[in-house]
Amino acid sequence: MREDWHAERIGRSEEFWRSEQLDSAAAFQTARCIEISSIERRSLKVDVAIEERIAVILDGITVLDLFCLPSQLEELAVGHLVCEGLIDGFDDLVSVRTEGKALICECRGRKFQKDVRPIVSDLKMSSDAIFRAVDLLNERALLWRRTGGIHSALVLREDGKVTFFCEDVSRSSALDKAARAEVPILASRAAPLNAGIELARRLGMTFAAFAKRPNLYVHSGEERIS
Repeated sequence: MREDWHAERIGRSEEFWRSEQLDSAAAFQTARCIEISSIERRSLKVDVAIEERIAVILDGITVLDLFCLPSQLEELAVGHLVCEGLIDGFDDLVSVRTEGKALICECRGRKFQKDVRPIVSDLKMSSDAIFRAVDLLNERALLWRRTGGIHSALVLREDGKVTFFCEDVSRSSALDKAARAEVPILASRAAPLNAGIELARRLGMTFAAFAKRPNLYVHSGEERIS
């Protein structure tokens, strides 16, 4: 895959990202900066991601504020409510709508925050399938390549087909959210934290970090990796 402008800027490769076609909802803007090298200073235009503060209101009560891209907001609100244990799923909601800087959610009856439950699943996945998923993540991460300030994630079915992909400005607590959504296998290109490892082991989740060929570093639930 071609080098990313913000990771390594050599010769003519620095402009390739501008030719990639992004979704019309992609949230970024152009900013001017001064590039200082050992031999020169020059003015550059670069693309930066847009972050906004969005309130999530459930049945008239503000339950959280999100700092996020101003896109895929309704999906983000539902996902957060599920992962925070406030609803079981989309069917618990009567409606979700955007009003200015707020997401208004109406629920079917009163919900209470649930504890995170141990994960019971016989799902298995090969290390090859995980590496292919990471390749696909890199391929789809157009806004990350454009700005360098984005995190990306995708959800796979057992057969390896993608059910959802998104990019946003915050990784948040991905493992905790995956646990609340009862995702049995979580793999990351990044480094793990001790709290995430302890949570995965306590809940019986498969958790792999530094998922980059040829190695996979599995901290818990290695029996699900074939």
